[in-house]
Amino acid sequence: MEFEQAITQDFDADDVDIFAELGGSQVKEQAISNPLHSILLEEENELADIDPQLVAELLQVLAQHTIRQQSNNENNAFPESVQNVDMNSARVTHIDDEYRLSLLVELQGNQHIRPCVRANHQSGQFDLIEEQDIPSKWKPLYDLLETAFKQAIQSLRTSSYFS
Repeated sequence: MEFEQAITQDFDADDVDIFAELGGSQVKEQAISNPLHSILLEEENELADIDPQLVAELLQVLAQHTIRQQSNNENNAFPESVQNVDMNSARVTHIDDEYRLSLLVELQGNQHIRPCVRANHQSGQFDLIEEQDIPSKWKPLYDLLETAFKQAIQSLRTSSYFS
């Protein structure tokens, strides 16, 4: 079909293979090389080629959503030294094969800290790193971060939006 060709009354759109006209093989290749598609389907052979920053950004958005949902929970009793926990400051960073989810916490005396939970990412798998010796007064904050990170990872694994 030529694009300059006039459409007449005997034209039948069902007779035109739109994918062939647009180059169907290119469409299929483009879908396969989509990094989001690879992440969501956990195709191990393609996970090595995925930009870790893209994965971090996706995890960050998913974790922020969970943190906002849980921030209204009254069971989040933080230490007395905490003046403010900025629930909108959740960040996921990527260093080597490790992803870190952190929140900005303001302490008394205008000090700021960024506690984090970590996960290793190797061969398409995320393995949470269990933090040792967390003081009991900080446990609720770490539990919040860990839950948000686990749910973000699970959402990334189970999403079928791009499949």
